[in-house]
Amino acid sequence: MNVKVARLKTKSGKSRPRSVGKAVARDSSGRFMDIFTLDANSPTFDDDLTFVYRSNVAKARRENVKLFGSPDGVSRAKSGRYLNVGRKKK
Repeated sequence: MNVKVARLKTKSGKSRPRSVGKAVARDSSGRFMDIFTLDANSPTFDDDLTFVYRSNVAKARRENVKLFGSPDGVSRAKSGRYLNVGRKKK
């Protein structure tokens, strides 16, 4: 029997750096949200901050696709098929 030891990856294919912490908390409306923490004295602070920023952008784009059908959100939706949503007919 062969045993393979490997590091688990996130959905994006990259594992979270060790100096980036992740906690789960509730917001004011009671919904769960992820909070990333960074070590300001880490020698890889730049890379860690880039990882957190990219993670947040990817999450926002996924939510925009669910809500508006476009990763760009409302600005892209205004020029497309969602132009007449919510408007009254004349």
